[in-house]
Amino acid sequence: MWAATLLSVLVLLCVPTVATAADDGVPLVIGSRNIHVFRAPIGTFTAAERAEGARKRIERAFVKPGEGWTSVRTTTLGIEVRIDDEVLFLVVAGDARATAGETPEDLANQASRVLQKAWGEARERSDPRAQLEGAVKLALATLLLLAALVATLKVSARLRSSLTTSLQRRLEALPAVHWGQRMSASLPGIASRLALLLTWLLVMAMAYSYLTYTLAQFALTRPASETMANSIAGLTAQALGAVVESLPGIFVAMAIFLLAWVVTRISSEFFNGVDAKASPTTLLNTHTAPATRRIVNASLWLFAVAMAYPYLPGSHTEAFKGLSVIVGLMVSIGASGVVGQIASGVMIVYTYALKKGEYVRIQDYEGTVTELGLFVTRLRTGLGEEIALPNAFVLGNVTRNFSRIDGDRGYVLDCKLSIGYDTPWRQVHALLLEAAAAIPEIRKAPAAYVVQTALSDFYVEYKLVVHVDTDVPATRARVVSDLHASIQDAFNRHGVQIMSPHYFRDPPEPKLVPEARWYTSPAEKKDPQ
Repeated sequence: MWAATLLSVLVLLCVPTVATAADDGVPLVIGSRNIHVFRAPIGTFTAAERAEGARKRIERAFVKPGEGWTSVRTTTLGIEVRIDDEVLFLVVAGDARATAGETPEDLANQASRVLQKAWGEARERSDPRAQLEGAVKLALATLLLLAALVATLKVSARLRSSLTTSLQRRLEALPAVHWGQRMSASLPGIASRLALLLTWLLVMAMAYSYLTYTLAQFALTRPASETMANSIAGLTAQALGAVVESLPGIFVAMAIFLLAWVVTRISSEFFNGVDAKASPTTLLNTHTAPATRRIVNASLWLFAVAMAYPYLPGSHTEAFKGLSVIVGLMVSIGASGVVGQIASGVMIVYTYALKKGEYVRIQDYEGTVTELGLFVTRLRTGLGEEIALPNAFVLGNVTRNFSRIDGDRGYVLDCKLSIGYDTPWRQVHALLLEAAAAIPEIRKAPAAYVVQTALSDFYVEYKLVVHVDTDVPATRARVVSDLHASIQDAFNRHGVQIMSPHYFRDPPEPKLVPEARWYTSPAEKKDPQ
């Protein structure tokens, strides 16, 4: 029942398509087949009257006994189309479209061939045996399709399971440094999905073949089957033709990309050599070579893409051009910040604001410069953290570079402290210098010194400046921590309170830690080294 309903729907969809195939004439449709299109009048008979007369003569001829042999014959009025030597209609010169390359002879021959198919299908529609045979073939094809679908799905499931298991074992057996080992978590899933995709493509092909075959078993739906077969054949031929036409352009694009790859490899080797051997006084040196290499290689690839674009398949189609415009608009809108970061990175490199390996402080971030990238600058702090600072942020803030000291003076460390006005500033200077002298990593020359940076409302701001021999972040962090602890010990030892910066009033008792309580449990006193 469902098969008959499907066939009826396809017939209804097929008939209007055939009937509207003509653009400016009157089509003659017999049994879902377009026999001929009448465009020109003959004498007092219009094209519509010619089509109606031909339809009536064909219907009478189809019910007569005969062999159904069709033929054409040229006369003074036109080309006669006959069946069993009976004239059905004339094809005249006005029926042919010269702009489409049609001729009356071609139209007559084509009408003769289609008319013979229509005659056979008319006989078939009136033959119960043919209808029964078509129904049996439809049932057998349906059973075969269901069996094939079940078998295909089961075999696909087993093959996918076996494929993923085997691939997983092979990947696990690879060395840890192999790229396949790193992709072991995703490759089996990708292979399984590709196999599932191929399975569904096979199922779709089987369903399409089933429809094409079953529709061909009945005279009423055979034109739809022929349309489906011709469509898939035309699409296949069109796809193969497009592939063949695009091959020269693909080869040119591949040659351009290959040349760009070779040039970028040469560029990288050149800049790597500069990075290893260049003098720091030249324009292209160890500091500028990495950034210059990135800029040159990026420019080469962009130039290669621009050169290869016209040779890419489909680059001249309106869809490809529209997609290119949309992508370009999205990139131009969203990449403004990216371009700003790249420009800031270039300025940082070529103005020598920072160098790799230098110890710097940028706003509240302090550490050793480990990378000067096109987008971010990376610092390694004394606590082992890696901080990625956007280049625009680095360029827009004050950078304190502790590695650029005149002469052999080591690396600078400083410590800020604020003490109330009731404490003599000379005593504060002496306590800070005493605390610095207790740290062995702090250099004796140049000597540590104290400066007063501000006279605030409730306290004086002091800064202790010392020099150390290391720019290792971890060591610097430990020295800073030891210096803070030494300052607390010195001030507690001499009875000086550290109450600022949040000072309101003097406490009832001094906020001090006597030396006798310095090692309160669980603290342990260690012998000096």
